[in-house]
Amino acid sequence: MTEHSGEPARPKRSKWFWAGLLVPVAIVVLSASSWIVGYLSNTDDVRVGDCYAITTFGDVGEDPAKADCGSAEANVKAGAKTDAGGACPAGEYDQLTVDKTFASYKLCMMINAKQGDCLENFLADSVAYQKVPCSEPARDAEVLKVVDSVATCDDTDATHLKSYSTPPSTVCVKSTR
Repeated sequence: MTEHSGEPARPKRSKWFWAGLLVPVAIVVLSASSWIVGYLSNTDDVRVGDCYAITTFGDVGEDPAKADCGSAEANVKAGAKTDAGGACPAGEYDQLTVDKTFASYKLCMMINAKQGDCLENFLADSVAYQKVPCSEPARDAEVLKVVDSVATCDDTDATHLKSYSTPPSTVCVKSTR
């Protein structure tokens, strides 16, 4: 008991008590702010018609890298965009599902190539095809025809037809293997 107040003396709180109290509060504040920043950053910069430099198809955790459509790195073009569980329009789209904490979506990708372009990994399952010089020994396909509508490849030596409904286009490809 203290002499003046008639109440028992309270023990002094150590600086570790305050650190133990403030650290969890700081963690909660930082977590909430990172959640808000993630929620507010969206995928508005991912648009149909844009070209991308993709190295793999399937599921990824980051937005794809944009590329100038005329560059050698721009191997695909977004034909459609849907939610992660949605279906691509009718066609031979390669799919890229971006699964981030606050923004999950699927891009339905089309070959971004012109007649005479050669490709490597065209026959691979998940590795994305890449544009390569036609003299490249690793090439396994050549683009024979590109049409801005749904068409056939009957007038070519194509072994593969990539037809897309949105936007309507056809790519005729000859496999070299």
